[in-house]
Amino acid sequence: METIKRTFKRNILALGCILVFACETDVTDDIDLASSPPKLVIQGGLERNVTSPLPQQQIRLTTTNDFLSDEPNPAVTEALVSITDGTTVWIMDHQGNGIYSNSDLSPQIDVTYTMTIVWDGETYQGSDTLNEVPPFDRFFTEFEEGTIFSPEGYFLKFDTTDPANIENYYYYRAFRNGEFVIVPDPGNAQILIASDEFSDGQQIIGADINGEVPFQVGERATGQQLGISEEYFNYLFQLFTQTGNTGINFGGNPPPATIRSNIINLDTPSRRAVGFFYTADVEEDTLTITE
Repeated sequence: METIKRTFKRNILALGCILVFACETDVTDDIDLASSPPKLVIQGGLERNVTSPLPQQQIRLTTTNDFLSDEPNPAVTEALVSITDGTTVWIMDHQGNGIYSNSDLSPQIDVTYTMTIVWDGETYQGSDTLNEVPPFDRFFTEFEEGTIFSPEGYFLKFDTTDPANIENYYYYRAFRNGEFVIVPDPGNAQILIASDEFSDGQQIIGADINGEVPFQVGERATGQQLGISEEYFNYLFQLFTQTGNTGINFGGNPPPATIRSNIINLDTPSRRAVGFFYTADVEEDTLTITE
């Protein structure tokens, strides 16, 4: 195929890319989009969920496609993936379609985990620390009538108490009948993640899980508050701002602007990976919407 070269401005490019996980892609003048070498894409992290324990921890590995390709990202099936807390090493076994998992790894609070990936003759490594999340004091819904700015429905709310004298960072996720839901909106950088910079040690009343996702009678609504690291918070802020959309599992080509991954290529530092290896403590509750 004939090489296609174009010059893009970052803000125009960002409008054309909606994805599930993000990455680093350097945008410069006169980029050769068709022949850029593929980058490793890391999707997923470690989650501690006391309410609904995960049967296994999962990471998915793919590679980036050509920028103009509509095909799914190719799965990486021959990588060596391991995670360590500095004492124990857990091997992530390939289950197919680029998914690597381990059912013995049980993440612990205040522990730093390091993931190592050996792929294509090079070694990648990234670390994150698991921060504790406060519990819900109350989990409920409130009905709100529709306006020209928002739809009608029941919206997930919660009360919680932020721990005093500790820097905390949060990420909020909503699920409808077990399926993750999100509205593509750059405003997600303001409503789906938060810090306790102005609420340290305070009780928070009637906070939204996701104020753009209404639920209807009969639907099963699940809300999560995740305790995350400052580094992951900053990553998500950039991601939401640029793309207006993200998720918790798999998929998607990267946005064009530079979002720094915490995954470092130890052999060729300039050949960075895409995505973020995160750890998260999860507070979760579920209810069925009734009148």
